[in-house]
Amino acid sequence: MINNCRLFFIADFYCAEKKLVIEIDGKIHDFQKDYDQRKDEILSNMDLKVVRIKNEEMKNVGKVLEKISEFL
Repeated sequence: MINNCRLFFIADFYCAEKKLVIEIDGKIHDFQKDYDQRKDEILSNMDLKVVRIKNEEMKNVGKVLEKISEFL
């Protein structure tokens, strides 16, 4: 850490071929929106696409796949 900032992130899923990061967000993400936004900005600056999927969305896998397809 430098100045209380992490120097790395661990993504829930990463596809190097498509430069795609998928994050599955549980309730904890309701309390860390600023952190998530900054993380998304950093990843975007690295030319990566970030898709955030809420746990509740996982009930409809078809819609989740559509959401991911939009980024591809």
